[in-house]
Order: sequence, then structure tokens, then C-alpha cells
Amino acid sequence: MLRHRKSKSWAPAVVTGLLVAAVLAGCGGSDKGPAPGTNGLEKTDLKVGILPIPDAATVYIAKSKGYFAAEGLNVTPVVLTNGSETVSRLVSGSVDIAYSAYVPIIQAASSGVRVRVICDGYRGRTDLYPIVTRPDSPIRDPRQLAGKKIGLINTKGFPSLLTDAALAGVGVPASAVHLVEIPYPNMPAALQNGSIDAAFMTEPYLSQSRKTFGARVVVDTMSGPTADLPVGGYVSSPRFVTGNPKTLAAFDRAIAKAQAAAADRTLVGQTLPMYVHGLSPSVAQSITLGVFPSSLDPAQLQRVADLMTRFGAIPKHFDVQQLLRS
Repeated sequence: MLRHRKSKSWAPAVVTGLLVAAVLAGCGGSDKGPAPGTNGLEKTDLKVGILPIPDAATVYIAKSKGYFAAEGLNVTPVVLTNGSETVSRLVSGSVDIAYSAYVPIIQAASSGVRVRVICDGYRGRTDLYPIVTRPDSPIRDPRQLAGKKIGLINTKGFPSLLTDAALAGVGVPASAVHLVEIPYPNMPAALQNGSIDAAFMTEPYLSQSRKTFGARVVVDTMSGPTADLPVGGYVSSPRFVTGNPKTLAAFDRAIAKAQAAAADRTLVGQTLPMYVHGLSPSVAQSITLGVFPSSLDPAQLQRVADLMTRFGAIPKHFDVQQLLRS
């Protein structure tokens, strides 16, 4: 989808759909109490939504290492397309928990969709989300992106926020670029065939593009006001949180072990090919990774919301305490 942004309009149509989904979810069946032999867990079979990116590696680490099983949980990962689908599937009840970038979560919550952050999942670092071009591109300076087509997975999500911040830092207004929605797996081909002039890349597609055709960085979007910014976390609906406290506590413990285990770079590299199709073991071991934090810092999460207000992703200040479990 090609979108020339003359003005910022991030969320209304998406959020309307989410609100409808939330109402429908509230009309469904209720979660049953714990069954015999489940150690008191309200629910043992969980569907967890993820994206095919390194951020969600700890779900597969927890599964393969037996951390979920040790807690009495049977987790089925459900691979989704983007942040908008993640939120809609969450509030509709088709997944119980989901890994999501914080931007669509805050957008939804600021418009009345009730969601809760369970635990932090991923934090940014240098060279994690650059905007890149082909090696033969005439674009050598980020200011030359004005008037160009930039590929992003979602023009109303985290990549757009980082792109806006990076362009603002070099004096290029958001309205001066054309954003094209492209799924991450299709981004390298779109860049190579000239459908777009530049691409907001994330791993493992960044390393694949560097290796296969020499993709070249124009600007690092994870710097300055966005340095070390929280990226995403595990979220659920208030209804599920209220009805399944023991299940969520078990999920928390398993993910905490996996987040700690993710400090082993080799383990993460071995895990990624399990759910990122076409990723070779060698590339998986060489990609740039973010940080898998051990705890959620509300002050850092507030940075995301404040940037969203600054760049028009939400209409007014949003207090992230609304997202946290009491």
C-alpha cells in the first residue's frame, strides 16, 4: 500500500475495528476454572501470537527448553503479520497472549481498547533498525530521502515512529516521504527490484540483504531521542488477566527464564530458524540483536508514549500506567 503522508493519521480506522473486536470478545464464552491435575492453573493450553522477527525468540526458547512445560503450560505460537493484526487477534480472543510492539498497543489503549502489558520483551540498540538502500543507490545522505519511497511493514506503527524521528533529526518532515507497506519477508526483493528507494529493515532481513546484495545504511533510526528505546512486550486482555492470574504467573516465570537464557547469543541464533522461514543458521548467528530485558521499566515505556505524542501517533499525552497490571 502506497501512502503519501500529507498529514498524520495513524489510528482511527484500525482502532474502530479493534473496538468492535473487543466488544465481540466480551460476548464470548468465559474462561473455565482450573481442571484437575493442572497445578491450579486456570488454563493450560495457550495460543501466543508472535511476529517472525528476533523479538519473539524467547517464546521458542521457553518452549524448546521446557520452561513452559515445567510450569504446566502447553504453548502454541501463532505467527501473525504485523502489529495491527496482533492487537485485533488479541482483543478478539483468537490468541491469549501476544508479543507486540508497544506503538500499536499504546495507540489502541489511547482510543479506548483495553489491553495489559504482562512483561517486557525487547529493547533497541544501535544498528538494529536502519533505513537502507541498494549499494548503487544515489541516496548517500538521509536528507536525500525527501520525495522517495520507503518500505515499512506498517505505516502506522513502530517503524513509522522511528522513521519520523530519524527524518526529523535531519530536517526532513514526515510529509516529504512516501511510505509503502511491505511485509518484512518481501522487503529485500522490493528494494532490489526498485519498487522502493529505501527500506526500514529489521533482522534477520537486514543481515540477509547485506550478505546477498550489499544493502547500505542511510540512517540509524535507533539513536538520539530513540536510543535504547523499548520495542515491545507480551500483552493480554484485561479479561484474560483477571480470569487467569495463576496461568499468567506461570507464563511470567517461564518467559523470565527464557529472557535470561537469551543472553546466550548462540542460543538465540539456534532458535531463530525455528520460526523465521528461509533464515540460514550462519546468518542467524551473525545478525544484530537487541536486548531481552529482565524487567519492565515504566519510565522507559513512557518514553515511547511521549514520542508518539510528539510525532502525532496519538492525539494527546498518554500515561502508560494504564497499561500495567495492578
